[in-house]
Amino acid sequence: MRLIVRTVVLLICIAAMQTTYAQDARTDFFKNIHTEMDQARKDQVDVLAFKSFDRAASQLQDAEKDFDKGRKPEQIEDKLKLTEQSLKEAQQFAAVSRNELASVISARDDALKAEAPKYAREAWQTADARFRDAVDRIEHKDNEGAHRKGSEAEVLFRDTELAAIKENLLGEARALIAQDDLAKTADFAPRSLAAAKQYLAQADQEISRNRYDSTVPKQLISQAMYEAKHANYLREQIAPLLQKDNIKQQGIEQVMLDWEQSIRQLAVELNMEPRFDQGYLQPMQELGEKIAQQQRQLTSLRQLVHDRDDQIASLTAEIKQVQTKLGGESVERLELQKQLSAQERLRDNVAKIEAMFSADEGRVYRQSNDLIMSLTAIKFRVGKSTIEPDAFPVLAKVGDALKLFPDATLVVEGHTDGQGNDSTMLLLSQDRADAVRQYLISNLGINAEKISAVGYGKSRPIASNDNETGRARNRRIDIVMKIVGN
Repeated sequence: MRLIVRTVVLLICIAAMQTTYAQDARTDFFKNIHTEMDQARKDQVDVLAFKSFDRAASQLQDAEKDFDKGRKPEQIEDKLKLTEQSLKEAQQFAAVSRNELASVISARDDALKAEAPKYAREAWQTADARFRDAVDRIEHKDNEGAHRKGSEAEVLFRDTELAAIKENLLGEARALIAQDDLAKTADFAPRSLAAAKQYLAQADQEISRNRYDSTVPKQLISQAMYEAKHANYLREQIAPLLQKDNIKQQGIEQVMLDWEQSIRQLAVELNMEPRFDQGYLQPMQELGEKIAQQQRQLTSLRQLVHDRDDQIASLTAEIKQVQTKLGGESVERLELQKQLSAQERLRDNVAKIEAMFSADEGRVYRQSNDLIMSLTAIKFRVGKSTIEPDAFPVLAKVGDALKLFPDATLVVEGHTDGQGNDSTMLLLSQDRADAVRQYLISNLGINAEKISAVGYGKSRPIASNDNETGRARNRRIDIVMKIVGN
């Protein structure tokens, strides 16, 4: 029995060895032609001369079948020669295609980069079929016909590329809006849904204008998706309330009470007791002012801590110096007291300037030895640098602030949001900074030698450019007050 088992195992091993040897021999025999075929695919010969290449591939397959059937080497070699001949013809036709259809091939490559087979499948198939017609003309040596079909294919590829880019970028937003339409969201939240569609249309226009710059379209798409989701949320909240039974049982009053409760919970955290007898706008305004006040206090406290740390370090060093000296101790103490008094006056004046500006007008904070007045209330028309009359009271406060530090110099900084190209925004921000500088000189009597202007464009945002609120904060004029002797 053991002898039989060993014999069977030996036969299996011999068969495996023969199969492996045969496979190795097959690989070696066809190695060169496979290498040539692989290189041709890398060179897109299978695309640019597909009929000739397919013929070569078919002939190679026949040769491999003959090898597997144990046919004569001479017969197999003949078929390999046919394969090589067909491949050579394919390479020659491919070279002609590259020359005669260069712009078409470029358009096709761009469509592939845009993933057109995925995002614009039918359009891609139509364009590629027309391209294959052009290549077929090349292989039939009909260059004139190839040019005609190629021109048609190029237009189709460019349209397909644009459609793919739009579907890639706009697809999710389109789907959300389509769901809103299906759910009849416009019956309950028409303004929000209309805003979503408007943002989507603007994004579509931006892509058509410049398909290779997605910065602005992505911002618009983000806003469109927000509005679409917001509209859907509003529909889900409003629709049940409009059912007759719900109105009788609960009513709009309960909804408003729920809103008031949310505001009240936030107010409690800020040690406030909101009153809603005059509506919710007044409590919301009071909450905003309270938050802004606490932010200013926090900024002041942080600066106070920083100043105190500097004072402690400075005083420690001064004490060590005084201790090493004999006599003159009272003079040293007087100098230290003078420094402390100067620091106290600085903090008081900074606090006065902070109190000048409301949260809607801007924000005041210290940065190292500079005092920054970030004025978001100074608004300009789109693409313009003319100061609007609404900004005059805010700029007057800049003059009042300078009276507290008469020796200070000013730098007017212009900033824009992230929309538009870099050079345009840089020039616009410089024009706006220059306009504010000239206003301060002409109307407030500030010495021209003590004030300069610089535009930073969109290079220094203080908030996200992905939403309108953030972009509004980034469109600002910063007045940098450099305090002498600080």
